Amino acid sequence: MGQPRWTTTSDQYLTPTASDAWANEASEAGQRGSQRILDARTEPALADITAYLGAEPGVEVVMRRRLILIDDWPVEIAASYWLASLAGMTALAQPAKIPGGTPRFLAELGYHPTEVREDVTTRWATPYEQTTMAMEKPEPVLKLTRILLDHTGQPYQLDINVMRAGRHIRYVRKAG
Repeated sequence: MGQPRWTTTSDQYLTPTASDAWANEASEAGQRGSQRILDARTEPALADITAYLGAEPGVEVVMRRRLILIDDWPVEIAASYWLASLAGMTALAQPAKIPGGTPRFLAELGYHPTEVREDVTTRWATPYEQTTMAMEKPEPVLKLTRILLDHTGQPYQLDINVMRAGRHIRYVRKAG
């Protein structure tokens, strides 16, 4: 199967809405977007995760990992992390879809990103990513690391998304 190509902006994944941003984006491209939750759990964070979240190594975090599909074809593994003190007893820690999505849920808790830091790199897929995204052989992937900060400058969410090659990400920000 040829890899679908599309252009996206991350803004739509940061704005609280009543619908599924990925399903909407895929639909606009004439395809069907869906996702499957692979894992949701609370665990001691690795040092690199806590560094992004501005916390001490080993602190408990909630991790949600999802497989992103287009027309039932896996194109991305999206993992999100929050300190357990914020997310531990919420829907974020449960392996079920969150009505309206994470941005809407967090907005209802009073969390709105006032700064977003994104970094995109390339590397080869790990064996786990290769298996999970049904790659027949090792492939290069894009790794998007996104940190959301609140009005005090405190990071409250870390996203690490690993995408199959062929994706074009466009960053459009409005001066505010």
